[in-house]
Amino acid sequence: MSTNRGFVYRARVAAQDAGESVLAFHVSRFRHSDEAQWRAAIAFGRVLVNGRRAAADERLAAGDELEFHRPPWQEPEAPETFAVAFEDEHVLIVAKPAGLQVLPAGPFSARTLLMLVRASDPTRATAAPAHRLGRGTSGLMAFGKTELARASLARQFREFVPIKTYLAWVAGATLPDSFVATQPIARVAHGPLSIHVAAERGRASRTRVRVLRREDARTLVAAQPITGRPDQIRIHLAAAGAPIVGDPLFGPGGIPKSDVPPGTGGYLLHAAALSFPHPATGVRVRTRSLPSWL
Repeated sequence: MSTNRGFVYRARVAAQDAGESVLAFHVSRFRHSDEAQWRAAIAFGRVLVNGRRAAADERLAAGDELEFHRPPWQEPEAPETFAVAFEDEHVLIVAKPAGLQVLPAGPFSARTLLMLVRASDPTRATAAPAHRLGRGTSGLMAFGKTELARASLARQFREFVPIKTYLAWVAGATLPDSFVATQPIARVAHGPLSIHVAAERGRASRTRVRVLRREDARTLVAAQPITGRPDQIRIHLAAAGAPIVGDPLFGPGGIPKSDVPPGTGGYLLHAAALSFPHPATGVRVRTRSLPSWL
């Protein structure tokens, strides 16, 4: 484990949260720490409101800017390298290793893909990911390096323009040759956090699935998410009765198997192909990546 430099978490107070105390706001929304821990952090001056030291019972107003200055801490072990699949002035596409978190959160800050990319080259100092992969998922991720690229890629992923193909080994060998998974997906409480699961009253979701190879106890599939819900492929394959091999969280039905932390990895899911119109030229960018476990 290594000690990082600490991190500043920022939030803006929404209209519906106006009138809440600083303490109540943080306790209700950031449940990784309990009331006593948040009270201590505020007392130590680690929480700021509009740039000044906050008091626990201070009332918040809509639009207030909040900062939590987390002191340095030891981060768990995680990969510290990535491969480049494509790069030009505007766009960077990397192959993320499994076990590397994309954005700072929880126990990870310096050991995240975002920080590694930005520190790797001066031209990537403001690069930002256009989409997300789970910490346990490996494969292709697109970053925008310029304002033009960041805006274009954000719009494209919001409108489901890019074509993404994932490879996964799933348990069992009884899936149909091809099908479209359509289970709705919703966010639910899971211990101190919340996760997405298959749920009747969730948001509409679609994933195309095609069988590539069958073995006695497992099947290799290609999955193309048409919508972009968090953990969509893991949930849809589990809901189809074929959880991804090594997935500790999602079981049959697309619901959690236990109180395993959502970030736990070890499952065989890889973003193998990614294509989209280039933000500056409109020419389609096509990239491919094969997992080490294939």
